[in-house]
Amino acid sequence: MQLEDWASSMEQKERDAAVARARSNKTEQGNGICRGCLEPVEAERSHALRCLSCQQDFEHRQRIKTGGRRV
Repeated sequence: MQLEDWASSMEQKERDAAVARARSNKTEQGNGICRGCLEPVEAERSHALRCLSCQQDFEHRQRIKTGGRRV
């Protein structure tokens, strides 16, 4: 295999791996409606899954569930 062919092949493999990582690393985004109370989410948090109050409750329940450890 020529050096140029090898370098091109490696570049393509790295590019494919980066695309695969980006596709698998999806984060959830909200639609402006809180998952907890079904009320509209604050405008500055429009992509959040929960309104501020429900998010704080959710985080509190998670801390209790995990014994304060971060997961």
